[in-house]
Amino acid sequence: MESVKEENESVRVRSDRGSGRAVVAVIDSSQYVELAQHLTERLSHRARAILIECHGVSDDNWPALSRTLEATLEILKVRQASFVGFGDGATIVQNIALAHPRLVRSLVFVDSTLRPHPTWWQRCVDAIEHRLPFGLPLRLGSKGFNVRSYAHRLRCPVLVVGTVRAHAFIKAELDSLGVLTPTAWRVQLTSSSPKDESAELCELVMTFQGTPAKCPQKNRPEVA
Repeated sequence: MESVKEENESVRVRSDRGSGRAVVAVIDSSQYVELAQHLTERLSHRARAILIECHGVSDDNWPALSRTLEATLEILKVRQASFVGFGDGATIVQNIALAHPRLVRSLVFVDSTLRPHPTWWQRCVDAIEHRLPFGLPLRLGSKGFNVRSYAHRLRCPVLVVGTVRAHAFIKAELDSLGVLTPTAWRVQLTSSSPKDESAELCELVMTFQGTPAKCPQKNRPEVA
């Protein structure tokens, strides 16, 4: 197991088990750790399940974390994978998918927002911009990552998943992500305990892996 460190930002491989088609789960160091651990443990019986932890995803460090994750995947000899991004960890997955689409077979976003750790001011600006045809100049020069402007470029199958712990803002962000992404399905988990959640999510991920990598943008089938 190897870790790569760059520009004082860190990405750590927490586990790499199983064999076959790779599924890479990416978490922020403070979110969804238990759920992701249960998920990758279950997935390791049916695929190569890799759990990667990024440390403190923010508007300042997401470019460095993305580069470090790319280097880590090269060390692990991952040429293509299905990615599961949890919470703010999904920001890094979104950036990888936009920068290296051939690396990504499918995407699963769990309780993902359109930007990492959005502040109250950022939420207000996003809400205002969403209602205007050409946006506002308030965001010009911002170095922060916001997938709203790029989601239409995600052409692989995308599963947008909400958990029971997601509050109203995250649910609204998930709904927006589902609408903005041409090939997205929106699913809501119903289980409350991490083990039950992981079992439900595992079945979704494994079923979703059977979706053709080049799926149509319209007339999409429903995901149970």
